[in-house]
Amino acid sequence: MDRIISRHVVDAAGWPGHHREHDQVEECQQVPEGPGVKVLVGSWPAYGHLLPMLPMIRAAQAAGHDVMVSSGSDMAGLLGRLGIRHHVSGVTLAESYARMPGERAVSEMPPEEQPVFAAKHLFGAGAADRARDVAELVQTWRPDLVLHDTLELGSPTAAIVHGVPHVTHGYGPTVPGSSVFAARIGSVVAEAGLPDPAEPVLAAPYLDVCPPGLRGAQPEPWTDMRPLKPSAGEVLDDDPAVELDGLPHDRTVYVTLGTIMNQAAHVFRDVVEGCTAHDVNLVVTTGPGLDGSALGTLPGSVRTAPYLPQAALLPHCTAVVSHAGAGTMLGALCHGLPQLCLPQGTDQPFNTDALMPTGAALALQPDEVTSDAVAEALGRLLGDATFRAAAERLRSEIEQMPPAGKVLADLADTSA
Repeated sequence: MDRIISRHVVDAAGWPGHHREHDQVEECQQVPEGPGVKVLVGSWPAYGHLLPMLPMIRAAQAAGHDVMVSSGSDMAGLLGRLGIRHHVSGVTLAESYARMPGERAVSEMPPEEQPVFAAKHLFGAGAADRARDVAELVQTWRPDLVLHDTLELGSPTAAIVHGVPHVTHGYGPTVPGSSVFAARIGSVVAEAGLPDPAEPVLAAPYLDVCPPGLRGAQPEPWTDMRPLKPSAGEVLDDDPAVELDGLPHDRTVYVTLGTIMNQAAHVFRDVVEGCTAHDVNLVVTTGPGLDGSALGTLPGSVRTAPYLPQAALLPHCTAVVSHAGAGTMLGALCHGLPQLCLPQGTDQPFNTDALMPTGAALALQPDEVTSDAVAEALGRLLGDATFRAAAERLRSEIEQMPPAGKVLADLADTSA
């Protein structure tokens, strides 16, 4: 549910205006339709939050809409490569973590303490910063629609202030306690003297990228959920090439620990040693900030790179071993690949919990990751066809989900 002006103005092109009376607001959702819409995308400054929204961004661009992404300055390089305009708001991801109180990382805290601490000091503080910066943009650029990821509540706060419709874009399975988490973020925003965005965000449309078989029994806090087909990503002209020529085996396994929880070289070493116990090629992406030499001397069946586009790599793979980040997990399912999940923190344990009951995956917790355990688990994934069959069932469900272009059009149709 969004706050729209009580005095609705339509211009000559048929677009709803956003003029507001200062003492009246109404509760409704109004998404404009037709070419020329200004779409503002609010993203927490992390690849895993922005990239799942890329299909909707591309759909808006294809429809002739004017699209801008508002995020930290650290996203400028990626957005430049994607050819998307960037509005700088809030602080960078590194600055977000650096200013958090205490000496322990969030992932080192007891599980019951993590959500409250992160909601207040990470996402809540970030939302208040981003809301102020986005509010200045909204006053001058006047977007018709704000699209934001689940944990970026600064841009919808600015949208609420200025009567702009807003839509939440999911990026993975629902994390238990999401409504409480949103409320805690909202309370931090309210303490900063801004409107609490939690209730209107949970009532506005929510774009759900999880296939039905992955949703489980977890209660959903959003009241207007709309399915959206996920994507494994896209390949850019300047992306590094995926070179598999010369690898000795018929089967290839992709290994990644993502871009945030990827600094544990010993985990990579155990995973590589375990995987190479089988006759498989291994393609390992180490992510930013980790020197590939930290993995030690590798056999000829292993290739490493800081980054490779998973959209180009996954079609050549037999299985995926990963941190169970939502983007990697859904990307693998787009290709019907069984997975070995090695959750390291953040939402990864919840993603793993959602995937395990489907029969498409096995999992090892952080204290269970040894080379022998990885070898045993990967052997099961490769040797038991039921894991691939379960992944293919989820792939079939994904193929039936509406693509971004239709979802964007439906948002306009249902608001007319």
